Amino acid sequence: MRARKTAVLTAIGCAAALGLAAPAAAAAAPTISAPASRNGFGPITITGTAPAGSTVALYESAYVFNDFYPSPDYSNGGYVTTTASSSGQYTLSRVLDSGFRFYVVAGGVASSRISVAMGIVPTMTMSASAGTLSVSVTANPTQPGLRVHIQRSTSGSWTEVASGYTVGDAALFSATVTGQGTGTHSYRAVIDADSDNNLLAGHTETVTLDVGNGSGSGGGTTPTTPTTPTTPTTPATSAPKAGDVVFSKIVYNSPGVDNRSNTSLNAEYVRLTNKTKKTVNLKGWTVRDVAGNLYTVKTDQKVAAGATAYLHTGKGTNGRPDSKHRYWNRTSYVWNNSGDTAYLRSPSGKSIDTCKWTSNKSLTYC
Repeated sequence: MRARKTAVLTAIGCAAALGLAAPAAAAAAPTISAPASRNGFGPITITGTAPAGSTVALYESAYVFNDFYPSPDYSNGGYVTTTASSSGQYTLSRVLDSGFRFYVVAGGVASSRISVAMGIVPTMTMSASAGTLSVSVTANPTQPGLRVHIQRSTSGSWTEVASGYTVGDAALFSATVTGQGTGTHSYRAVIDADSDNNLLAGHTETVTLDVGNGSGSGGGTTPTTPTTPTTPTTPATSAPKAGDVVFSKIVYNSPGVDNRSNTSLNAEYVRLTNKTKKTVNLKGWTVRDVAGNLYTVKTDQKVAAGATAYLHTGKGTNGRPDSKHRYWNRTSYVWNNSGDTAYLRSPSGKSIDTCKWTSNKSLTYC
């Protein structure tokens, strides 16, 4: 797609240009409120006030990107909106998989912006034999690159015995710790905060085991940061994880003259690759750009392990020339040549992958 140019003229600016008087009173700004944080992947409730009977539209951004867009409705299509009650109250629900930012718009007026943090909920399993520990720690949310510390209780204080980072799609840290001696000892896992993604530090419950020959496990606890009480929700083991499917190629500037012909539109496409060892059905998944253009996979799109699927911008019949190909059925381009970001989300709204480019090289392999 060739770079878009947008001209914006506000109502007040227009009035000033024409020498007209501005409205006597502007519409009251809506308000927005949400918990300061929640623990692990799951929903939050957003509330606030707006003019009675007005449509309230939610805008969001992953904390790390700070690039707001209308919140997609992953269950019903379109975007997340609600109607303020006769007393001017509204309520919305949103699922988080990391720290997020939000605001709402009602009557053309935006609220203030808020941030919602996420407490990391780690889970640890341990086994021991002859003074050697085998440790495995996973993080909720499943975020790679988080700093993990394995600590042992010694004389009333915690001493680090191993450390590293979560890796891979499952955000897993594993370690073998030798020299733990004999007898029964207590351990815990601590995961540091990640300020870029607005994730709060968390630690597991204490796990006590016989280091000569034993095993144990501990679920996560969260920091003492005040939060609205919520029950941590752990995704089902079959739920898709970040990195299960990735953008492996995006052609954002179709070859030849940019004439909006269907051939040119279909030469603009994204390629998705299944990185897991099992078939993934993309039904209900979404692809979106920074501007909020949204495509929802509304029918089965099964992608075998290691295989790919293509989403073309123009018109066509899904499944032709073969089952790998789908069509957005647009009459205009989606992707900005000079810079854009593609977002891939699961049916529950979980972020699976992003691909960003900042210059025009016609295509990117992400």
